[in-house]
Amino acid sequence: MNKLRILAVCLLATFIMSGLVTPIGLLTASAAERYGVEITLIASQFSFFIGGVFLGYIFSFFVFDYFKMKSIIITCYVIAIISIAIIHYHVSFSLLPYLLVIMGVCASIVVCAGGTLITRIWKGKQRQSVLVAQDAMFNGGGVIFAYVATFFVGNSYAWSATYMVVAGFFLSVVILTVISSFDIGEKLQLEEGEAEVKTEWNTEFILIGISLMLFLMAKISIFIWAPQFVEQKFSVSNEESGQLMSNIFIAAFLGSVVGTYIVSKINVKYLLYCLVILAILTTWLFTQSSNMDSILLLGFIFGISISATYNSYVAYGLTFVDIPTHRHIAYLLLAGGLGSSFAPVMSSKAVEISGDVNAAMIMCTFTFTAGFLALLAANVSNSLRMKKLAT
Repeated sequence: MNKLRILAVCLLATFIMSGLVTPIGLLTASAAERYGVEITLIASQFSFFIGGVFLGYIFSFFVFDYFKMKSIIITCYVIAIISIAIIHYHVSFSLLPYLLVIMGVCASIVVCAGGTLITRIWKGKQRQSVLVAQDAMFNGGGVIFAYVATFFVGNSYAWSATYMVVAGFFLSVVILTVISSFDIGEKLQLEEGEAEVKTEWNTEFILIGISLMLFLMAKISIFIWAPQFVEQKFSVSNEESGQLMSNIFIAAFLGSVVGTYIVSKINVKYLLYCLVILAILTTWLFTQSSNMDSILLLGFIFGISISATYNSYVAYGLTFVDIPTHRHIAYLLLAGGLGSSFAPVMSSKAVEISGDVNAAMIMCTFTFTAGFLALLAANVSNSLRMKKLAT
């Protein structure tokens, strides 16, 4: 029973992160109205949250060396609950960026804690299953919170009402953590000689990180601007733009399960290439579509393109190093966090300069394409390195 509670803590950490990230695009218009500011300004404010997530990943390098995991989880989530409560009950735009940073730091540290617990407690196929379940929880959370955000905004609730629901899940994890024993997870068992392993860095692996950064920058930008894009282009309601986001996460949820099976049958490189190309084509077709029905269909296709991409990047990147270490994982995590941090600012600038939301979608198409070129560069560089070693 204790192990099941810890499992719930690990999975809910990813589910909660989804609840904080995925509804951003659905909440920006409502938040802008509440604070009386331009929507581009509100959208850029969410970069503070994503930046907080990035900082949290950095803090995770050392915070677990000094504090027990149970204490960290409880402390982080209690602070996050307080931050959300202040946002909801105290209408102050000047405080918003600081509170978003705090939320991002706290949420990402616990996500790292969940991943660390999984690697310590579960082994072999069980570990793989739990890690895949984290992807499914994130994508499933996207479906649920898209509906929640659409309902609240459509019924004239405050934009932060969605985050109050997330705060309820924060509280549930705090309770689960308090009544659970983390002794089994607190003891890190290092493999003999692991401490002496030197982390290998090469051009190919670094390029994979750059590609992942670009992919996530475009992906998060889509989350932010797709609802506004369809509402302006097709003059549809918030409910219909919410349906688009739901379609994306339903497909992502299903694709994350199917993608795991596909990877067991083919080289992960080919799946990754297909997913990135699909993202490029779908984002371009968003800008070319002439009716909402085709957009909703494209939402399903785009959802597939982002379903198992992160895990595919990690799996493919690690093939370029002989002995993967925790630093390699940290690099990919930080690269992804950096891309997510850039998304609100870069996409908002594109919209601000052009005066058209369509510019954000075009920017995403080019960003996905740049990510694909980085993937190809990594593959070409690896081929050249292999030929040189062979001679």
